[in-house]
Amino acid sequence: MIKKLFSLSILLAYSVVVYSQEFDSWKVYPSFSTVNSITIDGEIVYNATLGGIFSVNDDEVQSQITTMEGIYRSNPENIIIDKSNNKLIAGYIDGIIDVIDTETNEIQRLEDIFRVSRFTSKSINGFIIYDDQLYVATSFGIVVYDLKSLLVVDSYLKLGSFDIGTQVNEIDISNDSIFVATTQGVAFGSLNHNLVESSYWTNHTEDSGLPSNVIRDIKEFDGTIYVLIDGSIYNLVNGNWVLNNTFPNSGNTSIQRNSNSQTLGVATNTSITLIDIQDNVESLTPTMESSITTFKLDNDQIFVGTSNEGLITYTDINSDPTNTLPTGPYLNFFSKTLADDETLLATSTSAFPGSDPFNVIRGYYLYSDGIWKNFNRNTNNELFSFIIAYSLGMNDSSYYVGSWGYGIVKHNKSTDDITWYNRNNSNLLGLSSSPNYVVISGLDSDSQNNMWAVSYRSEFPLYVQMNGTDDWIPFQGLSGDDNYFNLFVDSYDQKWISLITNTNSGLGLLVVDTGNPEDPDDDNFVKLTSSQTNGNLPDEKINAIIQDKNEEVWIGTGRGIARFIFPELIVSGGPAERQSQWLISEDTAAVSRFLLRDVDVTAMAVNDANEKWIGSRNQGLWLLNEEGSRIEKRFTTENSSLISNNIESISINNQTGEVYISTDLGLVSYQDIPKIPVNEMDKLKVFPNPFQYSRHNQIVIEGLSNTTRIKILGVDGFVVNELSSQGGRISWDGYDYNGNRLGTGVYFVVAFEENGREKGIGKVVIVN
Repeated sequence: MIKKLFSLSILLAYSVVVYSQEFDSWKVYPSFSTVNSITIDGEIVYNATLGGIFSVNDDEVQSQITTMEGIYRSNPENIIIDKSNNKLIAGYIDGIIDVIDTETNEIQRLEDIFRVSRFTSKSINGFIIYDDQLYVATSFGIVVYDLKSLLVVDSYLKLGSFDIGTQVNEIDISNDSIFVATTQGVAFGSLNHNLVESSYWTNHTEDSGLPSNVIRDIKEFDGTIYVLIDGSIYNLVNGNWVLNNTFPNSGNTSIQRNSNSQTLGVATNTSITLIDIQDNVESLTPTMESSITTFKLDNDQIFVGTSNEGLITYTDINSDPTNTLPTGPYLNFFSKTLADDETLLATSTSAFPGSDPFNVIRGYYLYSDGIWKNFNRNTNNELFSFIIAYSLGMNDSSYYVGSWGYGIVKHNKSTDDITWYNRNNSNLLGLSSSPNYVVISGLDSDSQNNMWAVSYRSEFPLYVQMNGTDDWIPFQGLSGDDNYFNLFVDSYDQKWISLITNTNSGLGLLVVDTGNPEDPDDDNFVKLTSSQTNGNLPDEKINAIIQDKNEEVWIGTGRGIARFIFPELIVSGGPAERQSQWLISEDTAAVSRFLLRDVDVTAMAVNDANEKWIGSRNQGLWLLNEEGSRIEKRFTTENSSLISNNIESISINNQTGEVYISTDLGLVSYQDIPKIPVNEMDKLKVFPNPFQYSRHNQIVIEGLSNTTRIKILGVDGFVVNELSSQGGRISWDGYDYNGNRLGTGVYFVVAFEENGREKGIGKVVIVN
């Protein structure tokens, strides 16, 4: 089909402008604060953390290696440097090993341990290099690699009298002897013997005088064997195991031998004790807010890995420390997220947090213009008692952060001033069994900038803070014994509240019209369930609620997605208006006519093209078309740079189109095409320009109004293709109506707003 429009003489005056932006690209936003392992290569110190690996040279961050650079996971458990072959070796919890070339950054992945089917646990617990071989401590024994070929040359699964596949926690090698810490005791052997034969191993257990068979660490130093058992250090003296009183009697976590073999160090969570070969003893207690996770000794230098402050370096035991930490979020944990213009707000606590040493510093983050601001008890005195940040809300002036047990923080957007509301200074009431423990599981604002909050398992489960006030007005529960949990306020100011049991099972959805917010007695509500005549919910566990640009309310459940076409009639209407519509697949050959029917949906977001991003539990991401009838994109860890298939939250920066995805392994983002529309169209941005079929796969047109028709014209005025757009940006594959490539030349892009009031013009050079 060919159409001719009008004379383009006026358009020919436009010059080509080149815009550069990477679409369909991924970024990761790791926290390097929690150090798991340290290894040293001359002046370079490599640190394995929960967010990846960073290197330090002369107290400056030299490089960062994350999943974007190709490492297997964001949280390597152990690392070691192979100086002879310029390789950095990283091991993971499931047995995968990455071998990273420190000169080319190329990564070779070793899957031998991962593929072992005989044992279920395969974690990499430690490395040691000796005589051009890599010895790997695993959950089922020792695996030995040749460092030149990177092939397995031996595996020691039967260490003397110990069971086959006994867990090895650590290995040490000295003077051709190998010393092994296991969960069944200590094993010694000579590397001059064939250690595949169990008879060449010597064992020490409780029967040999050890206080326990669970050995956490082991090191040989100056002819003596030291082991870590239940937080205490024992060494072998004349065939007997004795408590070593040089080191603390309890609380020890690891042992390290200096690279010069002149010093042995033992760490607790707060200090390091050093002993040299003359039996001189020194102690170091770093000044820090966190705890020691690991350490390394290199001649006089001491490198301390911390739980949330990165690397601390001492040039010697008497020097002032230097702290090195790449910029990023305080922790590598993300749960809820909200995007506000170009600022991302995020919390770090998952639902129903259990006992976790990080709980006291699970605060919240603000990210804008590449800068992270971290808010928790260690960074802000005002938050010293406000811990376990969980839920998020915002209005025009403030961010709101709900805590798991500690009330609500109101954070001023302009000044960063913090106001904390709890049981002691407000009407907020917590758990019925513990009123001072205020769990705020849901927050959202209404059209008048009033902030609404859900207090989980409370006698008064719903509260409102009127805009400009400090008081919280309580509302009595409306759903019987059900617990309010998640909260979403729609464009009609109705409150959509998910209902759960004390054990987090779903009980449906409560929709409340509160009428006058200052009058708790004028409420109307309806409770929706899976009953076909009362909600038709795909599942009664409601995990996510959004409203799209057509004002439809979509819900994500434990078994798929549904939408309410006329949400304004939910409370006042009848069964027909309250019946949700399940997503129908346009693929008539699909196994199920319902799109994503059995997906456990955890998160949803709407972009400016009214498409829906869907996150799931352990199944990754989908992008659906506007109607929810077709999958536009599908992302998992297998086909993208997504770092985990377990999605916690999705938020979109409408100014840029960037989609933020929080997972159980950290935060990533995807650069999508749709973005916020312009108020007035004029000169369109069209890029890449020139467009080459051999190099590019899409042309991006930016600067559009909310709903536009776009015509692509040749210099002769003939229309070669037409597009429609919602939002401020769209992509085009560069092909004509019939799916054919266009000839080399200049093409004009003319956009018309549907009401005809606005027009935008651009052009692109296409090279066939």
